[in-house]
Amino acid sequence: MMRHKLFALLLFLFGLAASMAARAEEYHLGQGLPIGDFLLSGYANLVAEAPQGGIATGSIDDFSLFVSGRVNRWLNPFIETEISSLTLAQQGDGPRSNGNFILERFYNDARISDSDTLRVGKMLAPVGDWNLVHAAPLVPTITRPLTTFQGFSEYTNGMSWLHENPLGEGPDWQLYWQPGNEWHERPASVTRHHFRDVWGAHVDRSLGFADKVGASFQRGQLVETGETYHIFGVNLRKSFSKLLLETEATTSTWSGAVPRAHDRESGAYVLTDYAFSPRWHGIAEWEHYQDHLVAQPSRNTLVGIAYKPEPALVWKLEYVHQMGVSPDIPSGWFASFATLF
Repeated sequence: MMRHKLFALLLFLFGLAASMAARAEEYHLGQGLPIGDFLLSGYANLVAEAPQGGIATGSIDDFSLFVSGRVNRWLNPFIETEISSLTLAQQGDGPRSNGNFILERFYNDARISDSDTLRVGKMLAPVGDWNLVHAAPLVPTITRPLTTFQGFSEYTNGMSWLHENPLGEGPDWQLYWQPGNEWHERPASVTRHHFRDVWGAHVDRSLGFADKVGASFQRGQLVETGETYHIFGVNLRKSFSKLLLETEATTSTWSGAVPRAHDRESGAYVLTDYAFSPRWHGIAEWEHYQDHLVAQPSRNTLVGIAYKPEPALVWKLEYVHQMGVSPDIPSGWFASFATLF
């Protein structure tokens, strides 16, 4: 019953967005729909997977709707609602995922100056680069590297100070603080860990049009075990003609009177994206990740192709080979269709 309700809600939201877009003479796919001081936009991601030794499925991996406003200097709200993990087809008669409806983000930006913004609400934590741009049409692979979400809080709930240099002559930075637990906590089917009392910082330096280098720090507590962690990370994005190089690495220390396999957790991935043409891209990725709760590390390699008939649409096909231990990344084939709207 819940699966049917979520599917009906998804169809309603999609129909609403499509009907409003149809009435807009200047609407262009991927650019959102302006409605006065507000912008309606979002993205959808359909995924088919055939893991080795597992069950082949087809699902709505993510359907997200954004409402953002630019009202005045002090009132600039943003809301993201999401339907995720809704199984549409499955091999065999086993249990299916009924999906989840999540209030993903909600915050307001108050512009203190041309360079500084005070953000209050629930937002993405600026650890690395992937976590901030993790929407399916904007990232190169279907399978998300463990380094980009394991071992730290992907969200922060509270307040954040963002500094952006409008002239690009200096680094951009962000400070954030979350007192207490996550607001509108995500269900266990979406995430294995929940975090509290989180604070941290991120600094980013532009290296060109799309290239950047950054460093991150975050401290918090794991709700399930009470452990305290400190994580440090670096990220780099650099282009060389048709070749794009992307990498992130993290290392963290864990403390607290609970059993664990390691007192340190670390991960790193390297991804290359080669543009055979503006529409066809070849992807290769390698990752090594050591979870502090698991004795053996996860080592995975990925090869894939992406076809982009236009910037807001992308088809992906990839094969993942997993070695070691990981409940999140199995070996197998994965395909997806993702679009911004």
